[in-house]
Order: sequence, then structure tokens, then C-alpha cells
Amino acid sequence: MVARRTTWSVLGALALASGCIESLDPKTIVRGPRILDIVADRPEINPGQSTTLRAVLAGTRGTPTFRWFTCVAADSSASATSISNFQGGGTFEGCFGDASATLSLGDGATATLLTSARDEAQLQALARRYGNALPPEVLTAIARDVGIAVGVGVEVSVDGATLRGYKRVLVSFNAARNTNPPPPRVRFGDAWVTAQGEAGDACGPAGGGPVRVRRNETVNLVPDPDESWAEGYRVLTASGQLADRTERGFYSWYATGGNFARGLTQSPTRDNAWTAPAEAGDHTMWVLLRDGRGGTSPCRVSLRVE
Repeated sequence: MVARRTTWSVLGALALASGCIESLDPKTIVRGPRILDIVADRPEINPGQSTTLRAVLAGTRGTPTFRWFTCVAADSSASATSISNFQGGGTFEGCFGDASATLSLGDGATATLLTSARDEAQLQALARRYGNALPPEVLTAIARDVGIAVGVGVEVSVDGATLRGYKRVLVSFNAARNTNPPPPRVRFGDAWVTAQGEAGDACGPAGGGPVRVRRNETVNLVPDPDESWAEGYRVLTASGQLADRTERGFYSWYATGGNFARGLTQSPTRDNAWTAPAEAGDHTMWVLLRDGRGGTSPCRVSLRVE
């Protein structure tokens, strides 16, 4: 079931939106239901545009139910740095408490955040909340290039557990909006694993089927070093200056068994290693490629330990 579309003036209703709710579980081994990430088909939108969001679930057995909403932090005077630094992962309690205003986005497997064209004036007004000390040209650049973060939360009920996740979506005037990176392409030992066409997040070797690994075998995991997809963008620094940056890949690794050498790798040191369990059986591995500012692409790999 797809969540209903909800139309409203996002920025007028939420004022400054920033991170809220608890952080995602960082453990690399999935023992039960987890939200690994939330993917927006467009991580940055202009006023009047929409984006559709979905949760990347792992370790579930039953059929999940969803509750999506937008939220605003209890302290809407958060600093410019905390709002513009999307690698930071600041968290706030208000999204799931009484201190934050929320608006429903529906109860389907996906949610659509649709902004109003009227948000253009609101976006300019919100940029001014960074402070009167900033020159007008800097405030204009914040609205155009840096953007304002709108928070989207999800509560998932499955297998007797309640899971909570959070995503920041940028709203800006930027004509060159951020996009998600391509699906991860990773070499498992000697075989490359890539996305399998239209099969959702599924990844696998060229010949199809699961990746076969011997018991207790340590497999080198080598992401494709080609990061020509990386985009340039602007940030507002702690000193109130605008600075140019270039994306780089951040790789998060999860599996239902075995052990990783590292839980997070990032370019230029992207490589990892996974040691298979001592017992034979089927497992799943997830590789999530993030661009460091809201763009995410997941890859789910079937493993057979023999």
C-alpha cells in the first residue's frame, strides 16, 4: 500500500526543521528487525516539488505497518552548523514526544512529501533566521544553495517491535539538486556484485544466484573506486562562511551473520572484509552507499555459506 499524498506548506508549517529522534542502531550484525536507512527518491527538492520516501528494513519476518510524519525539533534555534552539516547525525527527542509539532504523511510502505510553491517566500524568511549578522547575499545563498532541512520520521511496527527512523530532506532553490548515488558495485573476492535490474535493492553476481562463501572464509569487499558520480555542493561553516565541497562515498555494512573488519568505510579507504560464520547456511548482507548529505543507495546481497 502506498501512502496518501499530503499537500501543505512544508516550510510555513515547520519553521526550521532539523534532526529529531534517536539514531539508527550502528551494529553491523542484524539479529532482529532493524531500519538501516530511509531513502528519498529525491533527497533535495525545490518548492512545489515532491519526493517519495521508503524505509530500508532488515531482519524482519512478518508484514510491517508504517506511520509517517514530518517533525520539527523542540529547539528550533539550532545553529546553522547543525542544520547544514548532514554528516553530523544530531538527534532530538521532540519527534516522538510532546515537544514537537508533527504532520501526518500517511501509513503506507512509502510516503510522499509534497511542498507548496508558496514555500518560496517561507524559505527566504527561514534563511534569515540564521541571524541578522549574515549579509543579505549570504542569506540568499543559503536559500538557493545550502537549503533548509525538513524532517521526515517513520514508525514501523513488525514482529512485536516498534522501530523508529528519521530522514532529512533538503528544500532549496538550487537548480542542480542533489541526487542519490548509483547502487553500490562491490567486488566479493574475485566476483563483482551489482544491482539486478528492476529487482528493488537486490544485488548479485553477473550469473545470478547467491554469492557462495566457504565456512570461516574471510572475503575482501572492494567497492568500485569510480566516484565520478560525486556532486559539488555548498555548506555554511560554523563561522558563517559559505564553502564549496565535493561529495565522497560512505559505505555502511550489515549482515545477518559473520563478522566485518569495519562497520563504516569511506573513500579513499573504501575496502572492508567479512569473515563467514563457522556454520553452513544462508545469510544476507546489506551495503549502503551514502554521499554524506542525504543521498543513499542500498544493495542487498544473498550469501550462501558452504
